[in-house]
Amino acid sequence: MKKKNKIITGLALAGLCLALYVDRQCFVAKEEKVILKSEKIKNHIKITQITDFHSNAIKNLDEVIGNIKKFSPDLVILTGDIIDYGTDKKIERSVYFLEKLMSLNIKTYYITGNHEEAGPNLDKFLSEIERLGITYLKNEGERLNINGNKVYVYGTSMFDFSYENYRKDDESINIILSHFSKNVRDNYQGSEDFIFSGHTHGGQVRLPIVGGLVAPGEGFFPEYDKGAFKFNNSIIYIDSGLGNTFLPLRFMDQIQYSNIVLAPVV
Repeated sequence: MKKKNKIITGLALAGLCLALYVDRQCFVAKEEKVILKSEKIKNHIKITQITDFHSNAIKNLDEVIGNIKKFSPDLVILTGDIIDYGTDKKIERSVYFLEKLMSLNIKTYYITGNHEEAGPNLDKFLSEIERLGITYLKNEGERLNINGNKVYVYGTSMFDFSYENYRKDDESINIILSHFSKNVRDNYQGSEDFIFSGHTHGGQVRLPIVGGLVAPGEGFFPEYDKGAFKFNNSIIYIDSGLGNTFLPLRFMDQIQYSNIVLAPVV
């Protein structure tokens, strides 16, 4: 009887530890520090990428905002699925997060993901994006000068992806925002320097060495699941996201945001 009780107690403790671990993975965000290099870069450019927020209830939100403020990026990019589904409650939760973010007064760009485009009330959310002073790029671009670098930021739609308005500039650092990197890979031009994406959630469940088990649109054991990848002349960076969808389930794949430095090759 004592042996049986010990087994039950052990299983209960193991279950509790697993639940606490998964809870932390799903609701406590970590800062991912990234350095990406290009010969076209003259001086450092700092970018904060936030993707796949999915109207999440992040437990350390103030810490996240504080870390972004400390990093002091030149621009922030929101690469889609900032809302999970367009209900009033979920829009309000995402807007609350964005209000905190925009209090930092940093130039911010936004593109839509599949959850925004396939769900209801996109117009309502876009009106909030406009109210907050966030630049929404729908298959269009904007030219910037950052720390002596010419920069071209081009943002794409998820289901209505188009390069029709893409105006490459060989002298500029061409940055593509695409919720799903496969859209760019399938329509690749060769002039893209950096491609920033999300959508995969890093597989949500990851294993050592193997990586992500499955990612939407990429299938089982995806090659492009999380992190930086060399793709022809370009660098693809896929952030695994700040939220969860369907189920709050992550393993070895804690929710994250990326503070990225684009650096010259020295």
